[in-house]
Amino acid sequence: MRRLLLIAAAGAVLASGAIAQEEDPFADAVEMRHGLMLQMATDLGKVGAMAKDEVPYDAAVAGKAAANIAAIASVLSMDQFPAGSEYQKSADSFALPAVWTAQDDFLQKIADLNTAAAAFQTAAATDLDSLKAGMGGIGGACSACHKAYRQPEE
Repeated sequence: MRRLLLIAAAGAVLASGAIAQEEDPFADAVEMRHGLMLQMATDLGKVGAMAKDEVPYDAAVAGKAAANIAAIASVLSMDQFPAGSEYQKSADSFALPAVWTAQDDFLQKIADLNTAAAAFQTAAATDLDSLKAGMGGIGGACSACHKAYRQPEE
């Protein structure tokens, strides 16, 4: 009897996962891209605080944060943006339909982020002035993509 109850409980858990997946088949992709962006924002916050002279410049911290930003930029692709995972169609998504209708431009913006992140990785670990100069490229790349392809949070 106990074994039957355990099997029934396991079946219920698996069924509820299948139902949740049917409700929003893009939940994992949206969660993945949110996680990547959250990590990038965390690292940008570290170097941004240095650039604003809110915290002392630390080459090791700046270099690690910039390396993280470059690593995240390097994995961004359409894999995190499956068709159908846009704003108001997938829970918690802020991706606008233009991601798919203007996919070539979207991918170019990812490439631009990669270029800016690679340059920033070198600059951030050099000195405070280089870090400050490199922030513009990263900020510009992020902003260009978000303005065109991300629904502002309400």
